[in-house]
Amino acid sequence: MYKTIVVAVDGSAHSEKGVDIAADYAKSHSARLLIVSVYRTMRMPESTHSMVRPAGNGAPTLDELRTYAESVVKAAVERAKAGGAQDVEGIVLQGQVARSIVDFARDRNADAIVLGSRGLGDVTGFLLGSTSHKVTSLAECTCIVVK
Repeated sequence: MYKTIVVAVDGSAHSEKGVDIAADYAKSHSARLLIVSVYRTMRMPESTHSMVRPAGNGAPTLDELRTYAESVVKAAVERAKAGGAQDVEGIVLQGQVARSIVDFARDRNADAIVLGSRGLGDVTGFLLGSTSHKVTSLAECTCIVVK
């Protein structure tokens, strides 16, 4: 049923659980698992990885956000492989988070997107709607939201 599964990660507990579930699906369906993390250039409170705090004061640099996203993806790839997924690829993207996830899944002909119900975002999610809500509203494929 599933040939390609995209799992969005941000280092939160819900995204880690999403990796476990996606890896299990990938293993049982012999599917390709694409692990993606998206960072965006915004003020600190609006950043996807807003839990990243630079050594000094102020917002993290673009390089710090990218480095953090890369470390999250690397850990998620290792976790997915340990969970039995065979064909796993990690990707880091920059852009608007929900739209980037949906566009990536569409461009890769994904059959499903797996993501956590709550990530590392902050109050912006409550004011503008969570990433998981936006993804499920915009995506054309199956979406699995993990708690």
